[in-house]
Amino acid sequence: MIFLTQIDLTATASGKAILIGEHSVVYGHKAIALALPDVKLNITLFSPEKSSEVTDWDNAWYTNVRGDAFIPEERVTKLLNKAFSKALMLCGVTDSLQLHRPQKILIDSDIPLGGGMGGSAAISTCLLKIANQIFNLANKTKLEMSFQQQIQYANEIDCLFHFGKASGLDASTVASNGMIEFTKGELPKYIHNKKEFWLALVDTKERGETANMVKNVAEKLNSQPLQTENALNQLGALAEKSIVALNTGKLNQLADCLNLAQVYLCEMGVSTEKIESIIQKFKSNGALAAKLTGAGGGGMVLGIFENYPENLYSCFEKDSLFITRVPQYVERST
Repeated sequence: MIFLTQIDLTATASGKAILIGEHSVVYGHKAIALALPDVKLNITLFSPEKSSEVTDWDNAWYTNVRGDAFIPEERVTKLLNKAFSKALMLCGVTDSLQLHRPQKILIDSDIPLGGGMGGSAAISTCLLKIANQIFNLANKTKLEMSFQQQIQYANEIDCLFHFGKASGLDASTVASNGMIEFTKGELPKYIHNKKEFWLALVDTKERGETANMVKNVAEKLNSQPLQTENALNQLGALAEKSIVALNTGKLNQLADCLNLAQVYLCEMGVSTEKIESIIQKFKSNGALAAKLTGAGGGGMVLGIFENYPENLYSCFEKDSLFITRVPQYVERST
């Protein structure tokens, strides 16, 4: 057996936040999401000389999440090996990870895993980038994946972390490195945000499994079809209005849409007391709008602010709070 690489290989991807469109995106409505350039995940595949303690792929993985270093549990390690194998196969490197000698892999993340900030999509994207580097080194080429190909492949890998189903929203947002409107089954479109604002995210430290929350909404659609269908349709309409507000720089109109979206998410049963408490704290500290982001049942809460909300550091634990600037749109090539 041979090693996949003789040198260290590293890849980086951003986290993400859904601004609006949670759950309704599953039913064909638009969602708005943005990459978080200040919140990164890095994966390093170490050279053989730095992998001497690794005896097989099941003990090859190490993680460091916001300074907390730990070895992932066996269930997670097996999933990561499946994801890396898939990336290698998609990039034409090998059909089996087990045909190669194990090497140390470190996941170093600012993204709190399982919190709805695109951690699994960032892992999938990084593994894909590393697999592409391995292919290029082995074949002495400089092939780069297209934007569309990266989204497709990263989403195929991300499906492994979501019981076989991922909408593509997370993979698309991570690949875009900007703010997008997303419709399931379509390529994302950049939103031409006309007015800068600030986004704050707070981790509830609660976790609701995405697949379970989606299932709960589907069950509610069966048991309370009129109310739930109306909520989903209203969320879709609010996403459309939010796109217009962003494109025209009307921050107060965007805030109205986000605040109303939270009302409908509550109706669907995906909010929690902890989420509502953080929302009220955001608003009492100057947020124009606040709502859950992601599948709900825990995870993250977002707030939007016209100016840098420095006062939040005295309101929330430092390891739970993220603040990032959302700039005006700048034309880019994809």
